[in-house]
Amino acid sequence: MNATEKIAGAFVEGFSLDVLANPLTALIYDEGFDTNEIFNVIAAGAKAGGLRLGGVIEKPVAPTAPGRRCDMVLTDLASGETVKISEDRGALARGCRLDLDALARTCALVLSTLPDCNLVLLNKFGKTEAEGGGFRCIISDALGLETPVIIGVPRRNLAAWRAFAGDFAIEREISGGN
Repeated sequence: MNATEKIAGAFVEGFSLDVLANPLTALIYDEGFDTNEIFNVIAAGAKAGGLRLGGVIEKPVAPTAPGRRCDMVLTDLASGETVKISEDRGALARGCRLDLDALARTCALVLSTLPDCNLVLLNKFGKTEAEGGGFRCIISDALGLETPVIIGVPRRNLAAWRAFAGDFAIEREISGGN
C-alpha cells in the first residue's frame, strides 16, 4: 500500500480526504491562531491509520515571564525528541529569537527519517522559510520521495509560500480568510 492509499484510509476528523491525499497541502491561518490542536488531531488520526510520521509540530510552552512570547520548542514526530529552537536572550531583547543552528539541527534530524515516513507534518512556513531557508529542504526532499507534506502557513507569509510552491500545492483555510 502506497502512502496516498494509507492516508486516504486514515480518519482525520474535520479534514476532507483531498487535503490528506495531496502531495503538498498548506493550512492557511491568521496571526494569533493556535495551530497546535489541528496538527495534533492530524497526527493522531494519521498514527491511528498506521502511518509513520515525519516532521515537527510545536510543543506548547507556558510563558515564564513578561516579554517571553517567542519561546519555541518543536517535537520531532518520528523520534519524539523535543528541540528548543529559540535563544534565551533575556526579557529586554528585541527582534527574532530563532536559533538558526538549532533549526538546522532539527532539519537534519527530520531529513534523516524521511525515507521511513508516509506523511510529513511541519508546523510553520515562517520567516526563515519565506527567506529561502528552514524547512524548505524537508519539503523538497519529502516530495522527491513522494511523501505528502502538510504545513501551516501564516497569512503574512502567503505570498512567499505561493512563490515557493507555485501551483503544486493546495491551500485550505483553517482560520479567518475567505
